[in-house]
Amino acid sequence: MLSNRIQTLKDGLFAEKRKISLERAKLYTQSWKETQGEPVIIKRGKALVNILNKVKIVINPGELIIGARTVKPRAGVISPEMSPYWILDELNEFSTRKQDKFEMSSNDKEYYKNELFPYWKGKSLKDYCDENIPEYIKETSKTKIVALNQTDKGQGHIIPDYEIVFKNGLGTLIENMKKKVLKYPDNNFYEASINTLEASRDYILRHGDIARNMAAIEENIERKVELEEISRIAYKVATDKPESFYEALQLFWYISLVFQHESNASSISPGRFDQYMYPYYINSIIDGISEEFLKELLRSLYIKFNTIVALRSTESARYFAGFPIGYTIVLGGLDVDGKDVTNKLSFLMLEILGDIRLPQPNLSVRVGEKSPRDFLMKIAETIRIGIGMPQVFNDEVNILAYVNRGVTLRDARDYEIGRASCRERVFAGC
Repeated sequence: MLSNRIQTLKDGLFAEKRKISLERAKLYTQSWKETQGEPVIIKRGKALVNILNKVKIVINPGELIIGARTVKPRAGVISPEMSPYWILDELNEFSTRKQDKFEMSSNDKEYYKNELFPYWKGKSLKDYCDENIPEYIKETSKTKIVALNQTDKGQGHIIPDYEIVFKNGLGTLIENMKKKVLKYPDNNFYEASINTLEASRDYILRHGDIARNMAAIEENIERKVELEEISRIAYKVATDKPESFYEALQLFWYISLVFQHESNASSISPGRFDQYMYPYYINSIIDGISEEFLKELLRSLYIKFNTIVALRSTESARYFAGFPIGYTIVLGGLDVDGKDVTNKLSFLMLEILGDIRLPQPNLSVRVGEKSPRDFLMKIAETIRIGIGMPQVFNDEVNILAYVNRGVTLRDARDYEIGRASCRERVFAGC
């Protein structure tokens, strides 16, 4: 049974028709125009800075985990820097096509046709690819061996190392990068990194300011306390390491949003979430925080996962209907020493999936001969619900497959899953 808070937030995901948002595209383009002639890596970094500094921030009633990619949940975001052409071709089809429909206002359509498309025509990633891909490769697209005709969004398919942020804090990472910039002043990567790290810090602080201002005028005492805590956490994790489960979950989501603003990509996956989050869960249990509240925080995070959907071309949506964004989390499995590291959080993540019953996060489990029997039973119970998750990965098959391809045994034991498509599941020996 979901609490009234979570049920209301879940219902809010589907309260309105999905719309297309041009906010990111406008801010990205604005920055790109202002940085003409600069190295591409600097331009991309400054484009993210412009987004993080100016994108509108909203905190919805009842939220415990805050932060959103768009003002309206489940809004489609376009990336004309990837390819402006398919968007122009399909402007009038988004609301009528068979799969994954989106509403787009007439004003936004005109803005796209008159402002965004003319600017990005000839400057996009697709244009670069068309100029540099050999003709014999292009020929393969005509027979559908490969698909080169669309670049409908950022590609993603990466697993960020969230632990770097958790173990150091953004403040330390910023100081370390400042040293790199001083030592290597001509290194464009370091310059872009310090720009984006500082903008990420300021982006989190903006959330803290809004929560504090909302708390100051909130008349409901319980909600006022919640907003004050939300603000406190934002001010802390903007620079410092998290200590509690609440702080770690909120920092995780802030950083996840930064990745989404940067590339509008699918399959930016959390990886072994139950491993790097478990110490913070234990810290909160030791501090006397009730398990039910910690579960409510997880439910809140699961709702957040489902606020982000992928806007794809009509052709792509035929194969990926249902807005899969690929927030793949893998639970259980072995550590580098070959010890099974299934823990309490592994079980809770499956339990919360059964509570929320939404497609994100895309849960996977690693199982093998050392997996606890009660964990296997929990997996089976969750699969029985009928929501298509979790996907099951065979450790005995996968670890050996990696080793046979030259990966060290320690690294192979620590494998993660970036996105569990049907083909990847087959390869994984499921």
